[in-house]
Amino acid sequence: MSTTLPPSGNSRRVAAGLVWGGWVALVVITALGFTAQWIPAADLINDLRPLAALVALALFVVAVGLRDWRLIRPTAALALLHAGMLLLPWARAADRASVPPALRLVTVDLGTDSQRFDEVADFILGAGADIVLLQQVSCSAAERLIPKLKPTFANAFVSADGCAGQALLAKRPWSAVGQTITAARKPLLISASFQWGNAAFTLTGASLSGALSPNAQADEFARLRAQLASQGPAQIVAGAFNLTPFAWRLAQLQNAGFGQHATYLATWPARWPLLLLDNVLSTEGIASVRVAIGPPLGTEHRPLIADIAFVK
Repeated sequence: MSTTLPPSGNSRRVAAGLVWGGWVALVVITALGFTAQWIPAADLINDLRPLAALVALALFVVAVGLRDWRLIRPTAALALLHAGMLLLPWARAADRASVPPALRLVTVDLGTDSQRFDEVADFILGAGADIVLLQQVSCSAAERLIPKLKPTFANAFVSADGCAGQALLAKRPWSAVGQTITAARKPLLISASFQWGNAAFTLTGASLSGALSPNAQADEFARLRAQLASQGPAQIVAGAFNLTPFAWRLAQLQNAGFGQHATYLATWPARWPLLLLDNVLSTEGIASVRVAIGPPLGTEHRPLIADIAFVK
């Protein structure tokens, strides 16, 4: 007498095996993400946490469809873990304020191939920005874009070292301005101290290496944290961090008291944005009124626009 299982039994067994295999793989991958403190490349796993959460949810849905409680319990636990980790940036977001903004900040990573400078200039001038931060300012951008903006922004600091610099443009004067250069002679940070009405603060613009250069990014991020730790209590830091809100490194800034203004808005790639790689963070007392993403401008990243209020 034959003892082989019917096809439906075989299918259930195969499906259950795939779910278990997927669950084990995702648990291992999730655990590797927690090693980012020691292995910089592991932060790539944290950057892609929404994708992992979708996989965890899919495993749970299949387990429910199989009606197998031995699968439902562990897949539900894993899905809940990822849901909680997805909500962590929201819990660490900057304060919200329902008051008129004190200033509008626009930050955009131009990218090395950007040439649509008229379009970029029109957007920035039309956005009503008080302060503009630009990353990856090529020599062409320094020659063709910055002169279009200077008549509106009387105060301009442009660092185009190696034709991949940064720029800070403001309608109001600063009391001090400076930059920090990487070993590759590219500007890592530009910073300026402002007295804005009754509020005094330091603004830092950052441009970190991409996620595919994790060791360089980790070194640069350590220098960024050291720079911020040496400044005053009221700070805004913005720019192309090339880190998502779920990265371990970005969480270190949040643990140091920097709340994030754009938590779940995607800026990259510009045509079909999927990841938030540009960030605006601030210390306590500097609140978010409104944050928005600008249109594609032929740049690598979409612009990030933040209306900011001083509530202390």
